[in-house]
Amino acid sequence: MTKYLIKRPIGILLSFIVVIIFGLASLWKIPVSLLPNIDVPRIVILVHYPNTAAFNLEQNIIRPIRESLGTISHIEKIESRSANHYGIVTLIFEYGTKMNLAYIESNEKLDQLSSSFPRDMQRPIIIRTNTSDIPIIRVQVTPKSQSEYLGVSELSEKILRKRLEQVEGVSVVDISGQQHGVITVTPYLEKIIALNLDEDDLTRTIQNANKDLGGMSVRDGQYRYFIKVTNALESADNIARLPITTKNGTVLQLQQIAKISWISEKPTGFHLFNNKEGLVLTIQKQPDSRMNELVPKIKEQVRQFTKDYPNIDFSLSQDQSFLLEAGISNLYQDLIYGGILTILLLFLFLGNWVSPFLMSISIPTSLIITFIFFYLFDISFNIISLSGLALGIGMLIDNSIVVIDSISRKRKNGMTAIDSAINGTNEVIVPVISQVLTTVAVYLPLILLSGVGGALVFDQSIALTISLCVSLLVAFILVPILYKQISNNNASNQNDDSVFYKYVSVAYHKMIDHILRHNKIYLLITISLMPIGIFILAKMPVNGLPKIERKESMIHIDWNSPIDANENLIRTKSLLREIQGGCNVTEAEIGIQQFTIQQEKSAVLNTELYYACDTESEKTKMDQTVRNWIENYYPNAFYQILDAPNAFTQLFSTSAPFLEARFKPILNQGGEGAWKNLQHVIDSIKNKSFKLGDEFQKEIMVDLILHDQKMALYGVTKEQIETKLHELFGNYTITNIKRFGEIRSILLKTNQNQISNQLATVIQGNNNAYYPLNQFITISYSSTPKYYTSDKSGQYKSINFGEETFDPEMLQKQIKKYALDSGYNVQFVGRYIDGKKHSQRLWYIFFIVLILLYTILVIQYENLIQPFLVMLTIPLGITGGAITLWLAGGTLDIMAIIGFVVILGLIVDDPILKIDTLNKLENKYLAQGLRHDKDLLYKMIHEAGDLCLKPLLMVSLTTSIALVPVLFVGGIGNDMQKPLAIVIIGGLTVGTFFTTWFIPLAYWYFTKWKNKIK
Repeated sequence: MTKYLIKRPIGILLSFIVVIIFGLASLWKIPVSLLPNIDVPRIVILVHYPNTAAFNLEQNIIRPIRESLGTISHIEKIESRSANHYGIVTLIFEYGTKMNLAYIESNEKLDQLSSSFPRDMQRPIIIRTNTSDIPIIRVQVTPKSQSEYLGVSELSEKILRKRLEQVEGVSVVDISGQQHGVITVTPYLEKIIALNLDEDDLTRTIQNANKDLGGMSVRDGQYRYFIKVTNALESADNIARLPITTKNGTVLQLQQIAKISWISEKPTGFHLFNNKEGLVLTIQKQPDSRMNELVPKIKEQVRQFTKDYPNIDFSLSQDQSFLLEAGISNLYQDLIYGGILTILLLFLFLGNWVSPFLMSISIPTSLIITFIFFYLFDISFNIISLSGLALGIGMLIDNSIVVIDSISRKRKNGMTAIDSAINGTNEVIVPVISQVLTTVAVYLPLILLSGVGGALVFDQSIALTISLCVSLLVAFILVPILYKQISNNNASNQNDDSVFYKYVSVAYHKMIDHILRHNKIYLLITISLMPIGIFILAKMPVNGLPKIERKESMIHIDWNSPIDANENLIRTKSLLREIQGGCNVTEAEIGIQQFTIQQEKSAVLNTELYYACDTESEKTKMDQTVRNWIENYYPNAFYQILDAPNAFTQLFSTSAPFLEARFKPILNQGGEGAWKNLQHVIDSIKNKSFKLGDEFQKEIMVDLILHDQKMALYGVTKEQIETKLHELFGNYTITNIKRFGEIRSILLKTNQNQISNQLATVIQGNNNAYYPLNQFITISYSSTPKYYTSDKSGQYKSINFGEETFDPEMLQKQIKKYALDSGYNVQFVGRYIDGKKHSQRLWYIFFIVLILLYTILVIQYENLIQPFLVMLTIPLGITGGAITLWLAGGTLDIMAIIGFVVILGLIVDDPILKIDTLNKLENKYLAQGLRHDKDLLYKMIHEAGDLCLKPLLMVSLTTSIALVPVLFVGGIGNDMQKPLAIVIIGGLTVGTFFTTWFIPLAYWYFTKWKNKIK
């Protein structure tokens, strides 16, 4: 096949030109996004039911949802959390579940429960999580005058939101910070009592005026006309002029006995941008849109908003496209700087311009052809796939190096250009394919990794595999043809070795002579180095993601007191004034957020604060300022200071504690009595470094006890009291005005603020007599849990341990014993437990990788022992990577782990080629009639060194040097890749140095043992 292709250069070259054109055309059609489009196996159900206590929400709504949805197939776990006003149920599915079907089934289950929900509760929202759901940018809308807030809210909902949704590539625009107008009716109590009226008379008057009379039609001869009865209620003025008749027949206007106002509805939440009240629009992209083109369109639309609405300030914040721009920018930098360094390195080893030129063109050619497969396989340009390409830049040239070196040797031995191209390529096809297969094989088992991390690694491995396979085709087809066309016809004039390489070659043979003379010492040294890497990794701190410069913080505050949204606003503004001078941007979500797609908990007493600073040191200073302010002014508040997540980190970030112990009563007694012995268990735990879970937080509850006998005596019903309590405490809705899809509420409002004053309101009883409401109600106060947390098996209470916990295994045994003695089961969850599961899976994957590598090598060598010699170099590569990572002060994070996985495939490349060369030399000399002895073995090792040293050094150094820009060129993209680069550079550099003499040494002992050479 090689001979056939090389003899048709015009057709092959033209074919490659056509393919390159298609690759460049595909480049503009490939979607560009932050992350791969991954279905996260999670569904969230949000329940919003204002003015409902956590206990009632848990018992009547959340628990039925949890029990019903818990029967859906492929659920891994189910969690729920109930608080005042809201509840969240989270379904975690097994990775690989068809989330389309799971989403449909969840909706069906919820519809079956809908008849049991309260009528005034809106349907729970079901959110299916996807990586494309992460907002790419936020548009801040701040009225210049607060008096225009209602108008700006309406404009944002009806105009701005729709205009942004019309931008090509936008999927969803969500909004928070809105205020809605309502019409309030505040009775003049003295007047209505003097006129022998009550609040129910006002309510009935407005409701009757707002009745929908339905459709009517009349017939006039042969014609039929439809009649529309116009509703007079359209504004507060219309309501104010409504007639109301007193008991003595006097007709008054409603405004004479009540104040009618058009005001902003009492907010349950606020949004602040730079300490100013406003609205925020979050924008999500469609999965197949190009983010680098979409964000400029959004910015242009916002600039147009600024021109169209001069009374509003518009700003953009939390622009996530910087991640993608950094990834693309870093890829360009790596290509340019890494490519230049690689070419210079080639000239350092090669004595002519032909070989470096042919080797270097394989990088852009392979990349451009790779774009075609990106388009065909629907792979987007994202920070994961780009990292795969960046990782493969140095590897793309490896195959061409080996092929060209083989062709050059044939040419140097006197073959013609065409014969050397054919024979040189055919000679290395098997080892080069084997090298690529070993690299690909280390990624194949990674599909067994669960969760989003496994999916992201899969996307990176696909990008790397495609580029390597394409580079294989380039090395076997394009490079030999170009070599034949470009190379000098006079082989004697060809100089393949530079002065530098000749010096390295002489030094190498001297080193091999020395090592073979002291073979036992160097064998022991090498074997003793192998376990060092494992020892270092076992002691190295573990982290989720690489350390990057973090200049943004996110603060979660629970004020832990029964405050309303306005008080929360006052406290948050005061805190913002403390830090405003040290921050570039601040945002705050106060109270209940209005986002439709909102998966985080939000309550009236919660605040979520975000700020960005110029430097990481400034951010650290602001974090301490926030910490001091909260502890000084509100010591009972709960708060958490975190690095603000971006679109990438929030996929891997977790709020789970290091170790969480969940207690459940063995006997399900129900109520708070089931937990009476739990405090004894907690007091018995010797390790006091734990924190109590949210379920232990208490809040004050007002209990209203009805006096049934008094109610019966004075003719007051429970329905009357319930209605009156809603009027007093719940912003009682009289009716709604519906116009063109818009709904305006009419609320009955009272002037009293104190509970005692409100309960002094009168209520009508027998004989139209009025009695104070407090005569039928007694007030008492009690404490009740603020939160209720449950999983699939029911409610639990928990304690959380941090990472400083000593001997978690012993701690778990102690807690289990204390819990069982007091009548509780205990379950342990958290990052520690998940880490153990992931470690077990990683070891399982590691052994699968070794088995695959061994299988590939056995197939190549047709030998069961020689593959072990090759694989013994793996610990050397791991040791090299571990030492450099430790010296660089790194941690064992996901990118470092990927680096070690790559090392498994790369470190065996030289041993594969060298063992293959030694085998061929052995067959050659045995065919010549030579016998196995030390002299022949010595000669074979030196000759194999001559044949393999140059491609070995070039392959190893080009792969490493292509990653050097990652270490020195700034940017978040390179910061993310830095641990990976450190591991690969260290593993290849240190590992290659040892393998250059360990493989000859191991082969020396193996051959002596096999052939019984003394």
